[in-house]
Amino acid sequence: MHLAVEDILELPILKTATVKTGSNVLRHRHVEWVSVIEGTVEDFVRQNEFILTIGMGFENTPEQLLEFVKDIYESGASALAIATGRYIFEIPDNVLQYTRQQQFVLIEIPWEIRFADIQRTVMMKLNEWQDDISRHSRRIQKRLIDLVVQGKDLSDIVKYAERTLGWSIVFRDEKGRIKPNTENALDMTRLWANLESRDGTHIEEPVSHHIEKMVVNECHLIKKSISAGGLDRGSFIILLPKGVRVTGNVLHILEYLSAAAALWSSREDAIIKTENRLRNDFIWNLAKTPGYVTDHIRNRAKIFGYNLYLSYVCIVGLPENIDDLSEDRYQDTQYGLQSLIYYMEEEIRYASQVVEKQVAFTFDEDLLIIYLEADDDTLQGTVHYYLDLVEKRLNAIIPGVICSWGIGKHEDGVMVFNESFKKARSALDMGRQQKGQGQRVHYEDTQLNRLMLSLAHHDEIQDIMFTTISPLIEYDREREANLIQTFNVYANQNSNVSRSARLLNLHRQSLLYRLRKIETLTGLSLVNPDDIFLLQFSVKLWQTGVWKNKLFND
Repeated sequence: MHLAVEDILELPILKTATVKTGSNVLRHRHVEWVSVIEGTVEDFVRQNEFILTIGMGFENTPEQLLEFVKDIYESGASALAIATGRYIFEIPDNVLQYTRQQQFVLIEIPWEIRFADIQRTVMMKLNEWQDDISRHSRRIQKRLIDLVVQGKDLSDIVKYAERTLGWSIVFRDEKGRIKPNTENALDMTRLWANLESRDGTHIEEPVSHHIEKMVVNECHLIKKSISAGGLDRGSFIILLPKGVRVTGNVLHILEYLSAAAALWSSREDAIIKTENRLRNDFIWNLAKTPGYVTDHIRNRAKIFGYNLYLSYVCIVGLPENIDDLSEDRYQDTQYGLQSLIYYMEEEIRYASQVVEKQVAFTFDEDLLIIYLEADDDTLQGTVHYYLDLVEKRLNAIIPGVICSWGIGKHEDGVMVFNESFKKARSALDMGRQQKGQGQRVHYEDTQLNRLMLSLAHHDEIQDIMFTTISPLIEYDREREANLIQTFNVYANQNSNVSRSARLLNLHRQSLLYRLRKIETLTGLSLVNPDDIFLLQFSVKLWQTGVWKNKLFND
């Protein structure tokens, strides 16, 4: 992919030129420009430049000519051509000896050949070569995009680039997964990691191209970062063959590779999001639609990889504080649950693999609905182990997240997705009302609450509850007191004042004052078992949450 000194010497205008030294490296010395230099070299010569000279001023000073040649060589020129016959009649031995030692290409040109003709001919050749390179690059670019559009895997795209370019190429995505996953690819990623971590390694970082590069055994090793939509998509690690430098053409091809990788990544994201949306819609309908399971639905389930003939328990989760955590971190609530769903889905799948159970799940606004396989007698332990894993991994990506869970009844049988969802949702709501956030509540443990809910709709029971508890509710609301909480703790401790005071972090006399206030407001005695039962019943009925708004509105 480079024009070499060998190609320049094949031009008809240079057929009478004689290669004095460096004939064995003609193919490896690249030419990017041609110019004429006389006298002081300084910074006028750039790397890979084909230099012409007549040796003016050095006709009787071989030592000065040697210094001139040294300067040309050290500037990185690809070759030096000296026209003999006017100022230099014969190239001195000391010059030949030096260029032979350095394997530097030194060429003798007859005086009759005009430099202007050489320059014009060489530049025409360079332009033709550059046009060929541009066409070749465009073909590569088109082929890379075609492979993406055809749905080829990124491994196939990388292999095509390797075959076409002769480079060693590895792609590593943002999660460290390697394409293609071969031993050579693993070796290259380890090589970069080892060199990157080694003290004293010189890594260049040309900012404009988002690449890092270093030289290993005279070969260029490159890392090219990839991004799309403002997100990190991984990086390429590329080992160029010996003698291939990071030129403009190489940078162009790197950009083409990057564009193909970004396009492939965006396409994969779109496919995954579409598949997830279809899966989520399917599970959502199972949960929300009574009698949803039909033969057609069973066939759709097979396409998604779900076995509807297993017994499942429904788990409904609510991440309580994601928006708050997102706002603290990003100052923008758009980074709430919706932006984290992709990562949460992966953790939910991972947890199911650990417990070796089938799982199906979806999101319904802020709710997470999970169906976990329930085909053994140790389900309760499995559910809690599974939720432990989910919470642990969610906290790894969202530190501080608090989740509340409602767990349905697993003895219901097969094909009862809607019924199991309603029980899990009921358990979640009751658990949050009774116990607060961050709890796990089984539907089987809500029997008393469900009894309270059924009783709450009787008019006479409502009147008894309102008469008994409204003074405490009003007092707590107006004075920001905690009489209801105080009574609950006192009753749960079997009327033990000392234990209740410790749990409430109150002085014994402060607790006794509160208990007397409860008796005064309700007209009940806390030493009378019937009065205590009536007050407990009214408080539990109130804590179902059914009549809170009604009481305050009235």
